[in-house]
Amino acid sequence: MEAELAFVALVLLAWHAVRIPIEGDVGTSVAHARDVLRLEGILGLDVEHDIIEAVAAADAQAPLRWLYANIHLPVLFGFVAAARLLAPARYPFVRTTFALSFVPAALIVALFPLAPPHWLPELGLGAPPSDAALTNTTGALFHNTTAAAASQHFGFTVLIAATTIWLFPRSRLAWLTLAYPALVFVVIVGTGNHYVVDCVVGTLTLVLAAAVASRLHLERPRETTPVPQPSGIASISLGYALITWGFVSLDLTALGRNSLPDALVLAAGLAAVIVPRLVQAGPLTESS
Repeated sequence: MEAELAFVALVLLAWHAVRIPIEGDVGTSVAHARDVLRLEGILGLDVEHDIIEAVAAADAQAPLRWLYANIHLPVLFGFVAAARLLAPARYPFVRTTFALSFVPAALIVALFPLAPPHWLPELGLGAPPSDAALTNTTGALFHNTTAAAASQHFGFTVLIAATTIWLFPRSRLAWLTLAYPALVFVVIVGTGNHYVVDCVVGTLTLVLAAAVASRLHLERPRETTPVPQPSGIASISLGYALITWGFVSLDLTALGRNSLPDALVLAAGLAAVIVPRLVQAGPLTESS
């Protein structure tokens, strides 16, 4: 389990690292952004302005920005833990799809640097920075501000919902996971981080990756590995989500009183992961 989560973490780190040297310039990225809006207008998909206005009218910018920064990785890691425990024989296909989706995404980001919507004054969230303020000159870690073109942020939500329905097609709870992509769509568009087209592109990278993964995993092995009880799986998955949340929120460079809530989240996550394993192992018996 921990090896699978470490693999996902390494893939994410590699994805962010690869994007650093391919960051575009402001002028080209803004021009591409206006091209995207024109294309969306032709296709009738240009809803960014309406969503941003609705979010502003509801005074929801702050909570949506919080969701944008905090729910993405915890949900992803919690999902990976659950998928690995619930369907160990099918999980390799999910892992391969996840990893391969970054290949076309990186090519798109490199070939089509795209400014986020909050750089466009006409959308009402701000103005573009100068080229000198871009992350490749300021030294920000693992960030590319012109990488909006392929929204893996949205693509992961599609992976989570599609995988859950694939594993449990008759479960009503599984179909409820479709609400997660809808929520994240509102979050990333409403905060001015992505366009509608970005969400489509992010989804298509997963579709392409799944097609390749299906060729690599031609035969679906039968589920033969025993899995923990459902309550144990829920606890372990929630635990890894909390651990991820704690690490994402914890500022290791400024530990102090404000770090206590994050430390408590980490502790709760560790307990949620460890306790079901101890219960499953059962009490120790004294050997004769």
